[in-house]
Amino acid sequence: MGEEMKLFLRFLIKIVLILVSFLFVFNLPSLLGIGKDRVQINVHTFWSYVSSDFHSLITINNPKYWDFLQTVDLAESYQYTMTILLLSLLLVTILSVGITFVVILSPPKLRNLLKTIINFFEGVPDLLIIFLFMFFVVTLYKTTGLKFLQLYGVFGKKPYFVPIITVSFLPLFLMLQFLLKVITYEQLQPYVEYAKAKGIGQARVLLVHIFRNIFPLVIFQLRTIVWVLLSNIYLVEFIFNINGFNEQLLKVVSFGGNITTLVIFLFMLTIPLLMIESIVWFFSKKIKGKVEASI
Repeated sequence: MGEEMKLFLRFLIKIVLILVSFLFVFNLPSLLGIGKDRVQINVHTFWSYVSSDFHSLITINNPKYWDFLQTVDLAESYQYTMTILLLSLLLVTILSVGITFVVILSPPKLRNLLKTIINFFEGVPDLLIIFLFMFFVVTLYKTTGLKFLQLYGVFGKKPYFVPIITVSFLPLFLMLQFLLKVITYEQLQPYVEYAKAKGIGQARVLLVHIFRNIFPLVIFQLRTIVWVLLSNIYLVEFIFNINGFNEQLLKVVSFGGNITTLVIFLFMLTIPLLMIESIVWFFSKKIKGKVEASI
């Protein structure tokens, strides 16, 4: 079986498992009931709810589902949230790799200082960063009259710079800590010592060999980073009053949405992430297959 077929099957299986998990998790409260002196397990009720929701999903062409979707700002809000997510992920990836490269190649004393700073900022809450940005911009505007950053989503205008910076702050330091940890471990491996014995420079060993060997681990870590970014985006959209995709999802949950529209919204969040993960996994397999870690 070719790699392309394996990739497609992996993607298809994940979609099916996600759909099944949606049905079971959404109806989990109906499984448990409280009797007079014990907890009751209502398997029949639970299964009837699951069956009903599954029937709703297979009749997705029902006009009432699409009528509700027309009442929410789906396309624009989804584009905005995905733009924030992808730009934040790109920023975290580029900065984390660049800063890691600088830290590893720094002298020992400077390297330890930089690691201490990274460990300190990794523990700073995102809310504190958001409030510091707000305080800085508002204070600057009151003092000088200069307004160079848009904080809130008003009159149809949506900010980009401040949300991207605040959303990326914690994931950046999480990724930095991870890269420094795995690279430090890789530097103790025999192939690194062998490369140094052959006179290969530290920068080349880091870029050509170490980064290639840790690439699958980095991809695995990026999955966690993506979910941290999504949770931060929800927080930022709420605080900055931004009409993003998360607000539309909240409308589905709170104002008459049904299982079908809810699953559509959740799939709109998960399918792009699965596609990115599958594509990167495919290329990581190609890289590991074509280029072995040889010196």
